[in-house]
Amino acid sequence: MKGKERARRILHVDLDPFLVSVERSLDPSLRGQPVIVGGLPDGSGMVAAVSAEARERGVRPGQSVAAARRACPEGVFRPGDFEVYARFTEDVTAILQSATRRVERPSADEAYVDLTPEGAGEPAPVAAAEAIKDEIQRRLGLDASLGLASSRLAARVASSWARPRGLLVVLPGYESSFLARQPVRFLPDLPAHLETALEKGGLTTLGDVAAAEPEALETLVGNPAAERLRAAARGDGEEPVPLTAPPASIQEETVLRDRRADREALESVLDGLATRACRRLRPFGLAAGTVSVEVRRAEGTLRRAETLEPGVEDDETARVVVRALVAPLLEPATGVRALAVRLARLHRPRPQSSLFPRRPWLARPG
Repeated sequence: MKGKERARRILHVDLDPFLVSVERSLDPSLRGQPVIVGGLPDGSGMVAAVSAEARERGVRPGQSVAAARRACPEGVFRPGDFEVYARFTEDVTAILQSATRRVERPSADEAYVDLTPEGAGEPAPVAAAEAIKDEIQRRLGLDASLGLASSRLAARVASSWARPRGLLVVLPGYESSFLARQPVRFLPDLPAHLETALEKGGLTTLGDVAAAEPEALETLVGNPAAERLRAAARGDGEEPVPLTAPPASIQEETVLRDRRADREALESVLDGLATRACRRLRPFGLAAGTVSVEVRRAEGTLRRAETLEPGVEDDETARVVVRALVAPLLEPATGVRALAVRLARLHRPRPQSSLFPRRPWLARPG
């Protein structure tokens, strides 16, 4: 690798199995048990995620729930709540973006974070990685395994060796020797038939692939796959982690299962929505010029919004504004199907001593 590339510090955050981790965060008694997410033991459907304990008993994602039940009758089945999973995903992203705006989320189970220092005042990459890991555990109760290296591939391999709940750092200049010993299965998006072809040709490690003669590799896997695999095995030719663009608006919402919830419970839910919306806003250094709330019932939807100066950017102010807005919409409190908080007119805040409303309005039921 070139010197400039070697200076990059890429963090791979491995949350696999994410859905199981969320279920255990919500119910700590599930730790150590064979957890199967994706259906009830006596129901239909497919398995979405399994814990290591369930995997040891032969359960795999993509199996039918019935097959999983036969393989692991003692398993703890959870149907899954994808609204909750989406909320946890957003919260993880907000934590990562609080460290840097160069964040890429290929899936809910993982993330790439560019921690390359851009200035003298920035924290060292290892310290930033440890802070991210601790914050994910403290705030969300999720276990994460982290790998830090100069390339995505090396970072991804390192995070797999860091399981469970560890941080493995590959020092600059040692990536080639680290990768050379790893099995070919670590090549990103390697189809099963190509993995089989490489192993039949005696290429069982990334070092074997990186050192292979181009003609020999082309004979095994064809062209252009050969050159692409050689570059990947060396950790070369990777795209940089993209800069996350600021959002145009942010909305947090939830569907309520208990239609008999009282006013205090609904206000508590709205406090959580306002807090999460502000956390997603904070990494970009933006303020919200407009805050709106939405209350959905069977007979229609009520919305109320307020435009403010200089704008809302902290959790406490957002909660106060949301409670004031929603007050007339929660009469009666029963029958509410869903709640939403939206932050719009996002802008760089200007220093100003007061926060006062401008152009308030109330939209009629939709």
